[in-house]
Amino acid sequence: MERVAIFAALRWECSPILRRIRRVRKSRVAHSTLWRGQTAHREVWLIKTAVGEERAAAAAHAVCGSTSFDLVLSTGCAGALLPEMRPGDLTIATAVIGNSSGRRFETDPDHREGARTAALQAALRPFIGPLLCSPHVLATAATKRDAAATTGSVAVEMEGAAIAAFAHDAGIPFAAVRAILDSAETELPAASDLVDHHTGGVNVRNVIRYVATHPGALAQMLALQRMQSAAQTSLEHFFGAWLAGP
Repeated sequence: MERVAIFAALRWECSPILRRIRRVRKSRVAHSTLWRGQTAHREVWLIKTAVGEERAAAAAHAVCGSTSFDLVLSTGCAGALLPEMRPGDLTIATAVIGNSSGRRFETDPDHREGARTAALQAALRPFIGPLLCSPHVLATAATKRDAAATTGSVAVEMEGAAIAAFAHDAGIPFAAVRAILDSAETELPAASDLVDHHTGGVNVRNVIRYVATHPGALAQMLALQRMQSAAQTSLEHFFGAWLAGP
């Protein structure tokens, strides 16, 4: 049976996988949450890392450092860097580019093709290309356009390079599949304290303060909620197809 380690930063990004695996055992390893379960063809280790490369690297080494795997998969949400991409579209990485390290990690072509097949089976629109891993949120349309032009990436996220580096150093095939959260033209809230980067939960007090002091912020928050719903639905459909396959 194939053993797969799947990494996601936030609880809502883990939920689509948790709903597809059985005989689930939950534990804490260092600062990370680990769920171990099965499908018909795979033993699945699902690791919630929290946001950012440093936390992702710590989670990978703490949870998986002494265990062998057939595949390491980075998943969750990403921000679009192409204007034609919409919330809920899927990105399948050809490589992950570390913006802070400058390293480029190629993904395994066989697993990449398997992900593309599953996406098409799930009636999703997959975009194939490099993913940029950024140490900070690209909050404006201008910064997204600049990232696309300078790196050639199709989308941006915040953990993949650390997970890819772990897989590379361990000699494990690596793949990355992400659902688009915000479009290339979406302007994100500048405040960095609206979400707890450890839990992924909303800081209600800070959100109330932000909405009260920024005109139009409530509409922006509701739009982001709809984008998250679209991204989570895509992950549900993708993992429904991918985890059911051989």
